[in-house]
Amino acid sequence: MIRDFVSLLFPQNCLNCAQSLISEEQFICTNCKIDLPVTSDHKNPENDLFRKFAFEPKIKSASAYLYYSREGITRKLLHNLKYKGKKEIGKTLGQWMTPTLEFLEFDFVLPVPLHPSKVRKRGYNQSEQIAIGIAEVFALDVKSDLVKRKIATKSQTNKSKADRWINMENVYSEVHEDLSGQSVLIVDDVITTGATIGMLSQRLIQANVESIHLASVARGK
Repeated sequence: MIRDFVSLLFPQNCLNCAQSLISEEQFICTNCKIDLPVTSDHKNPENDLFRKFAFEPKIKSASAYLYYSREGITRKLLHNLKYKGKKEIGKTLGQWMTPTLEFLEFDFVLPVPLHPSKVRKRGYNQSEQIAIGIAEVFALDVKSDLVKRKIATKSQTNKSKADRWINMENVYSEVHEDLSGQSVLIVDDVITTGATIGMLSQRLIQANVESIHLASVARGK
């Protein structure tokens, strides 16, 4: 009753179609949620995303929850998460993703680190918010401080795939913890070439991690 009363005073609209949200709807209306461009990555171990990392035997799986397009629902959700201060979207997206991750076994969740300057500007790490939503469902820890981002790289949008990988060299700190026998789920908001997660994975491998699973909210088609 309290929630319904608050919604009357401060009505919320769907981030996609602008229709008024009703009780239990979060950020987008039910119709738009049904229309989310969900991938089938978790049903196909050899999906397009996993093939980006097939060279590394310790990466056991990779999946994205949604497809990303410039004008689609996914972009609107992530844009509000990253640039409009709506960090609660991250946790919700993480919770929505969990059915696609239920068949995996992992010991903790690691969000892709942001450089401290970006965290200060944004107020939070959007990948950490997604990781929190996932970890709460599985009752696992989020190890946000396991790896630090040392270098604030510039936008990679206009760089080639090779240049993106080169640009990410030495961007992450070493892992000062023995991860022998442990499996990790790395979480990001969007995976494009895979350079960011690829270099982060190398740091975990140097710390003797047993296996790595990769999950993102979105990827391109």
